[in-house]
Amino acid sequence: MRVDTYTFTTGLLIIFGLIVVYTRMRAFVDSNVPILFYGIMAVYVNTYADTIPALPIYIGLVLTLLLRFEFMNKGFSRFIRGAEVCTLGVLLYGCWKSMYA
Repeated sequence: MRVDTYTFTTGLLIIFGLIVVYTRMRAFVDSNVPILFYGIMAVYVNTYADTIPALPIYIGLVLTLLLRFEFMNKGFSRFIRGAEVCTLGVLLYGCWKSMYA
């Protein structure tokens, strides 16, 4: 693994992504941290990282914004939260793979 600004920044974003996973597992649906994360990731991927796919970022952002609605019942909210965590897992795996490529 090479150590440069790309891998360092990607590593910081992976850590930030793990914080987002923690907030989702603890059911903090009113938190603005995931929206901030997806905004930063969208800027980062569109600016620097060509190997990380952008589609999981936009899917995760849509799922995050969908969780902000308060009229959803517990089952549907849990399903959306699980789908977002899976999307986030794909995104973090892409980041990890791009660090070691």
